[in-house]
Amino acid sequence: MSEMTESDLSTDSYKHGSSGEGSFKKRLGIIATCVVGGSLVALYAVTGPFVAPALRKVCLPFVPATGTQLENVFSVLKGRSGSLVDIGSGDGRIVIAAAKRGFKAVGFELNPWLVWYSRYKAWREGVHHTTSFYISDLWKVRTGQFFRVHQRGHLWGTSNDGAA
Repeated sequence: MSEMTESDLSTDSYKHGSSGEGSFKKRLGIIATCVVGGSLVALYAVTGPFVAPALRKVCLPFVPATGTQLENVFSVLKGRSGSLVDIGSGDGRIVIAAAKRGFKAVGFELNPWLVWYSRYKAWREGVHHTTSFYISDLWKVRTGQFFRVHQRGHLWGTSNDGAA
């Protein structure tokens, strides 16, 4: 019979995986690395589109409307109906709330990710038939057809429906 050297034995045991403890730790390390790496990629994919606009030359950060701001907008619109446009609609909170109160509401937003999220949110809330969201720049929006125009803290009305 042939003699086996010490290096042959260690190579043989490595090939057959007889060192159970070492291979288990190695697999566990690979799995942990994949889970952590995958989680970081998913986190970046979800948060990246919301953070990216802040990295532009002209910073346009997304700041969601608060409950108080929503109350203020609808206290001014109390007893009125018609159409409303929100310029810089963000995640669509004001547009969706207006649609729930009977308005035909439209949102214009520069960030396409927020527009897609707004459309999804309107669909989920069941108001997607009375809302519309468009990717557009503030300076390129034509608001002549709307009775109420909202832009981050400012509400403008026209006398088209008899209520200014």
